[in-house]
Amino acid sequence: MEDNNNILSGDLGSLKEFKNIVEQYEEAKALCAQSASEEKRLEKELSINKKNLKDNIDSTVKKRRGEIENKFDQEIAKDRDKLRKIQSRRGKARDKGVKGRIAEETSDLTEQNKELKKNIKSALKEIRMPKFCGSAFYFTLYFTKGAGEIFICAVMIILMFLLFPAAVYLALPLEKLPDSYTIPAFAVTYFVVVVIIFFIYKIIGDLTKHKHEDELRSVRALRDRISSNKKQISGIARSISKDKNEDMYGLEDYDAQIRDIEADIEKIKSDKEAALKNFDVSASVDIGAEIESRELPRINELESSYSETAARLAKLEEDIKQLGLKISTDYEAYLGKDYTDTAKIDELISIMETGKASTVSEAVNIYNTK
Repeated sequence: MEDNNNILSGDLGSLKEFKNIVEQYEEAKALCAQSASEEKRLEKELSINKKNLKDNIDSTVKKRRGEIENKFDQEIAKDRDKLRKIQSRRGKARDKGVKGRIAEETSDLTEQNKELKKNIKSALKEIRMPKFCGSAFYFTLYFTKGAGEIFICAVMIILMFLLFPAAVYLALPLEKLPDSYTIPAFAVTYFVVVVIIFFIYKIIGDLTKHKHEDELRSVRALRDRISSNKKQISGIARSISKDKNEDMYGLEDYDAQIRDIEADIEKIKSDKEAALKNFDVSASVDIGAEIESRELPRINELESSYSETAARLAKLEEDIKQLGLKISTDYEAYLGKDYTDTAKIDELISIMETGKASTVSEAVNIYNTK
């Protein structure tokens, strides 16, 4: 159709040209929809493949790095286990040496205590006193001396004159007594128990302390010497235990083994750090390159298909735009939007082919009068 003519004055050839343009337009829209769908599919598939490639590289690198790290950690764990065993044996050897040293340095005091105990036994046998009269508990009750023994006596008084009577009262079958008898029953129980305890205490004192007070005081003096020796032994033991000088215990071999193992652990740590650094700089890159060499051809093929589809879609969109503008400007402006449908255009062509109309305008009039 010439530029100075509109479609209404055109002939059958102009109408067929219009139909051809409309068909091209519809075909281009259909192809555009297909291409857009294909582009979207390829874009998604390409994105998934790229992500899978990255995840594959990351997981493989992480796994290989972890394997290297675990291998070094296993060797360090073995050495640390050896170190713990050596340190344990060293500790036992030191404890044995300390015990031997304590025994050696306190041997005189220990022998003195053995001799003093024999003297106590002989003294009690001589005055026909039972063994318990030489015990610390007996002397605490009957020859009390010092803050410690006073405290023990106070505790015994609380036990014997308060708690023990209450325990005896609770142990008695007094549940059936009326409530009014509860306090009297408790008072009687308390009085009886206290009297019994007092008389037991007094009888033992009369039979032992009052008859042989001087001899028992001599035994007490022997016990005091034993206690004094024990305090000296404890002081020597504490001093030896706290002594940092371990030269006399023969621990040199253990210390040498400990130093060797600790040095080996530090070397493994250093080697581990160097191996991981080398892996991060070199091996990880090689692993990524190796995986990419397998996966990239398929990804590149997808990228090529995606680029081709995107270019085809862009061309189709441009064609649609140009054809749409042409239809709107050259045809729709004259015929109206209703006559851009191919079915109606075919009706107009059929009218003109029968010879009933020589121009498109006449064909439109005939079509409208049907």
